[in-house]
Amino acid sequence: MRNKFFINEIYYLTKADKVFGLFMYFYSNMSTLLPTTGLDRDEIHQQWEAYTHDDMNWKEGKFFGYVYYPGDDYYKIIKEAYATFSATNALNPAVFPSLKKMENEVVRITASLLHGDEQVSGCMTSGGTESIYMAVRAAKEWSKKNKTTKNPLMLLAETAHPAFCKAADAMELNYKLIKLNADFQLDIEDLKKNLSTDVSFIVASAPSYPQGAIDDIEAIAKIAKQNKCLLHVDACVGGFILPFLKMEEVDLPKFDFEIDGVTSMSADVHKYGYAAKGASVVLYKNANLRKGQFYVKTNWSGGIYGSPSFMGTRGGGPIAAAWTALHHIGEEGYKRMARETFEETVFVKNKIKEELPELKILGNPKATLFAFSSEVIDVYEVADELALLGWTINRQQLPASLHVLLNYIHVGKGELFINDLKTAVKKARQFSLLHLKNNIQLSAVKGLKKLLNEQQFSTLTQKFSGTEDGGKRKAAMYGMMSELSGSGTLNDLVLDYLDKLYQIDDKNA
Repeated sequence: MRNKFFINEIYYLTKADKVFGLFMYFYSNMSTLLPTTGLDRDEIHQQWEAYTHDDMNWKEGKFFGYVYYPGDDYYKIIKEAYATFSATNALNPAVFPSLKKMENEVVRITASLLHGDEQVSGCMTSGGTESIYMAVRAAKEWSKKNKTTKNPLMLLAETAHPAFCKAADAMELNYKLIKLNADFQLDIEDLKKNLSTDVSFIVASAPSYPQGAIDDIEAIAKIAKQNKCLLHVDACVGGFILPFLKMEEVDLPKFDFEIDGVTSMSADVHKYGYAAKGASVVLYKNANLRKGQFYVKTNWSGGIYGSPSFMGTRGGGPIAAAWTALHHIGEEGYKRMARETFEETVFVKNKIKEELPELKILGNPKATLFAFSSEVIDVYEVADELALLGWTINRQQLPASLHVLLNYIHVGKGELFINDLKTAVKKARQFSLLHLKNNIQLSAVKGLKKLLNEQQFSTLTQKFSGTEDGGKRKAAMYGMMSELSGSGTLNDLVLDYLDKLYQIDDKNA
């Protein structure tokens, strides 16, 4: 059975972890079978503690992404709402009308924040990926009725979320990636070059996840209208912070239904809405567009089946928690948290610009997330050094960069991060045998890629992907992955890794 040491990347155990690792090995094997007698509360808590030994300690605030936290006072009642409605099911709104009422109110609040009029309709989903999936499905259904093409095409920036490609692949919908401009926004000129009668759906981001860029949505909307296309704005990250930053008079461009030509949007309540995980909203300009995401089957022996989203069973917990978060925090609470988070972000960005000349912030990010790269040091090695100081920071590629996404839990943590970042940069600049080893490995990957066939190259690159220092040093692995980006070799490596990660047998214990 796979044990907890394989949660993020497979890595070698340090000496200090070996004893605990052996314990967990036998502990995990004993847990592969259903207990004959159920465990009591204390035993369950002991297992929780054992399983979470290496989980990120997110309450320290030394991480970026993954967890959005409004503070204990707010979250206490949000968690209570989740637990209270955890056994309910929104599959049939007639059975639990309370959930339908709460869902409709969440959708209406979201629409009003994003300048939606009374015609804007929507649904809650389990997250940004499902919201995006439903928007793509609705666009495909719309295209069948409103476009003459038999090959509808979706255009989206290279930085658009992969969920759009995932949805298109699942639905056999054609798509094409549009280049970026110097600020990492969707390039308007390249968009124009790729227009055709097949184009049915254009995607814009507010902001994009990798660099925090808000696309020129006003310009894109004009193009969409002229070409009689739908335009989706992915505000999964920004939907519950950009409106409040604008209320606080932060200079931001228009990005939502205020723009004529925007036909659908996605916004995650479990990000800057600070709801429990599993809560997003997808919105449409009108109810007719929303019908395209519905699924109906009327000739099933179990009865007439209708589903508003991809999921059938939908737990009431996320719906109730989202409703509770919006009503408990309220406009003033969201404005305050948005302002303080923005101020902390500005502090961090300014310190990087003023005191860390080795680093460069990519583009012109305007909200609370950004990325930085470097032309003089390996940012993956900077990430390794930050990891040794307790920070969890996402490594990105194309270009190699580190991703910083702040939310309310980071307020007051900016100075600590900058101090540790300075230490990490200093260490990454220093010569070491480890850095030399990383560079040699990466150079070998680049050279071997030109000489070996696919099978030979795949075998060798797997030997380079080991990590050190208890899994905290990953610069060589990420450098290799960046070099292989988009190749069949890297695809196979990731597929094999995922396959091993989710195997439940003694080989992965």
